Amino acid sequence: MKVSLYTDDLRAVATDLIGVGVFSDEPDRSLAFSHLNRGLDGALEQACRDEDFRGKPGQTVVFNVKGGVQSKRIVVHGNGERERYTPESARQFAGNVARIAQRVGARSMALQLSVVDAPAPAQKVLDLVRALAEGAILGGYAYQEYRTKDRRESHLDEVRVALVAEDVQGVKGAALRGALARGQVLAEAVAMARNLVNAPPNVLHPLELADRARRVAKTYDLDYKALGPKDLEKAGMNLHLGVAKGSAHEPRLIHLSYAPAQRSERTVVLVGKGLTFDAGGLSLKTAEGMMEMKVDMGGAAAVLGAMQAIGQLKPSVNVHGIIGAAENMPDGNAIRPGDILRSKKGLTVEVLNTDAEGRLVLADALSYAQDLRPTEIIDLATLTGACMVALGRGTAGAFINDEELAKDLAAAWESSGESFWRMPLLGELREQLVSDVADLKNIGDRYGGAITGALFLREFVEPGVRWAHLDIAGPVLATKDSGHQSKGATGFGVRTLVELVERLRSTVD
Repeated sequence: MKVSLYTDDLRAVATDLIGVGVFSDEPDRSLAFSHLNRGLDGALEQACRDEDFRGKPGQTVVFNVKGGVQSKRIVVHGNGERERYTPESARQFAGNVARIAQRVGARSMALQLSVVDAPAPAQKVLDLVRALAEGAILGGYAYQEYRTKDRRESHLDEVRVALVAEDVQGVKGAALRGALARGQVLAEAVAMARNLVNAPPNVLHPLELADRARRVAKTYDLDYKALGPKDLEKAGMNLHLGVAKGSAHEPRLIHLSYAPAQRSERTVVLVGKGLTFDAGGLSLKTAEGMMEMKVDMGGAAAVLGAMQAIGQLKPSVNVHGIIGAAENMPDGNAIRPGDILRSKKGLTVEVLNTDAEGRLVLADALSYAQDLRPTEIIDLATLTGACMVALGRGTAGAFINDEELAKDLAAAWESSGESFWRMPLLGELREQLVSDVADLKNIGDRYGGAITGALFLREFVEPGVRWAHLDIAGPVLATKDSGHQSKGATGFGVRTLVELVERLRSTVD
């Protein structure tokens, strides 16, 4: 998709569709709306009145143009109250308009940039421009790989972001174009992660995931290696191997790495849970509980998407992407409740529930990450249903062992528009993980399950390493189309990881 800037009169833009956002508390809707309405002799305002359009968030009116402006259609979109308008609002606006553009078969569209204050601070303008690019691309996303009929073909191939001079006063054109390009890189990385999670598990098994990671590495100039069963055994990664024993598909430990041109003291390791399908092992899930379990590699998809973007954006720090890929199935070789496995770190784990497998794979991956001498480790996993119970489907839980990292992550997720809530690492729940026969057991009590899952992982993080565990079980999947999000995989976590990496300095305090 071609994404570009447009700085002339919006009435003269020759696209199939124009998207203009208005605020619910703005008496004349907006300056851009007024210009278009004047060119249409008041017909646009009349159409909005006929539809009782009040500018509420997500409310739209589609107006078919018969003359007066160059575009064929105008979509008037409600942005809600002016003071609540954020880059995420801009993503939602762009995504909704892109979805309408797809529906009517538009090949090109223009999006009017809205700013709350004019002139706005340069960074705020750049964030909004980037968000429009992200929203437009992601709003047009559809997973069509296996449809043989009723395909929603994508016709939209050009997006122009329309600017008013007073809104971008003092912001250089090169910076604006850079924001557009960055938004496109991030959106394409998110779309790639969505494709991975949406893929069926008979296609995307651990070897296929490793192959797709290899292709990403080759395309974006990253180093790549993958450890198979013999390598994992040699490394003592018996937790990872144990989870994979019940599957016909071999496990893989996937490792991508990026190094900046200039030497950096900081090494960030991103670790993703890559269960390409989770039947629960011998602790078998219900039929209904298995229906969405192809998404259990959502953390791995986020890491791979982030590494794709990092390879293009080239931040100033070392970054490694580690994916523990396996399939959890219940054949005669599968591990049993009561089995004891020795981890790469040397700790022994009593497996009491084979459906608490993600933490086993992640534990060995975290130990592998320690060998890279990291300053920070961020792991992402669709780890617990308990986190979904606590926070709902739209928000991820963040467990963080360092206050500075907590500040950096909070700034990153606020900028990305992804929803997180910091959760406590309650030390008093650690006793739930004490085993009678091993160093640890892999489950605690029923209550506080998201916390005990995080506490289990913390056992494999060395002192002095800043670490965060992001439980993304809820927001990895969307149940309906909304804004820039289509029903199905969300690609959640990609934008926050990239934001975090770009915020970290190359030196360590």
